[in-house]
Amino acid sequence: MLKINDIEFKEKFTEVNIRQRMYKEKNIITLIITTEFYPALFGENVVSGAIEAKIDLEGIKSLDELQERTHEGEIGNVTISVNNDGVWEHESKDNFKIEIKKRKNRDLEFILKTDNCELDTIGVLVSLYTTSTSREKLLKEFDLDDFYDKPTIREIGNNKVYKYFVKE
Repeated sequence: MLKINDIEFKEKFTEVNIRQRMYKEKNIITLIITTEFYPALFGENVVSGAIEAKIDLEGIKSLDELQERTHEGEIGNVTISVNNDGVWEHESKDNFKIEIKKRKNRDLEFILKTDNCELDTIGVLVSLYTTSTSREKLLKEFDLDDFYDKPTIREIGNNKVYKYFVKE
């Protein structure tokens, strides 16, 4: 269920990607949740769009550690992008709440709330990406048992980005 300004929309999809990085000797995991929703007619306007949430979490060392947790406050950013009859409107929220419920294989159940938006859904866990230079170094910070062993590797500038995909 997705509601924006008390109007319900039907979701196309919700996917969850994870970024891992070290910052001041701390392991930071960022959940990147992307939800797109189908066009709907409201009054005389066709409305569609997407929501992207980036949530920074410390101390998470596995996918299982995501579940049964609630985080709130200024823990990242939620961007609500609405196409209202061909005109894009973007609204950014820094203060929000996410209640992560259960994880089953690649499915992650959660409720995301801002002051004018509520997303109660199950997102599909897709990947983890990192710039850690070795698998061994990454394994010290995050359990990769739920991911395929072989990452895809892309070079961006002077860095290599390793992307591990969640197993079925």
